Amino acid sequence: MGLREVNAARTRELILDAALRLFLERGYDATRMEEVAEAAGVGTSTLYRYFPTKDLLVLEPLALRGQMATELRGRPAGEPLDVALGHAVVALLATPRAGVERLRQLTTVVEGAETLQVRLMEEFRRERAGLEAAVAQRLGRPPDDLYCVATARLATLVLELVSDRLGSLPDDPAAAEQQLLALTREVMAGLQAEPPVLPRYEG
Repeated sequence: MGLREVNAARTRELILDAALRLFLERGYDATRMEEVAEAAGVGTSTLYRYFPTKDLLVLEPLALRGQMATELRGRPAGEPLDVALGHAVVALLATPRAGVERLRQLTTVVEGAETLQVRLMEEFRRERAGLEAAVAQRLGRPPDDLYCVATARLATLVLELVSDRLGSLPDDPAAAEQQLLALTREVMAGLQAEPPVLPRYEG
């Protein structure tokens, strides 16, 4: 990494640290971008160059960026679909993001701002749609094929179930990753041992 990239990464971290501190102290909605720039010690134009909108100060570190679909497309063609999807789920969970402490802070900010919750849900839906398309491509079916859509959504359901069952993570990143992956394996094994019942209407 060159000097310019190092300086850019440092500036980005300064901005994120300042923004999170203000959001936690004052609330997301009450904090203005000009206040973030001042707290970070950068000009407003610099702030907007790195983060064009305020919501990106929270959402960018949490961005999913299509890791599940990318991982699925890269799996061997002859690999069973359930195994390939398992790797896709783990690939998303294992992707380095913010540290444990910053994730806690980001979660607190999101929980206090309805607009951020909506934007995060949109991010999740985009990730899910990308996985649906990747499943359809792998099976040679249309993107709106019901089997492909349902299969992809079951994979993303694993993420939701893991999130619902996830307690506090240890501060050590390696230990946190191991705990997260262990819980993911546990959830997937439970669903495989006793698959959910699909609704059926006989009226």
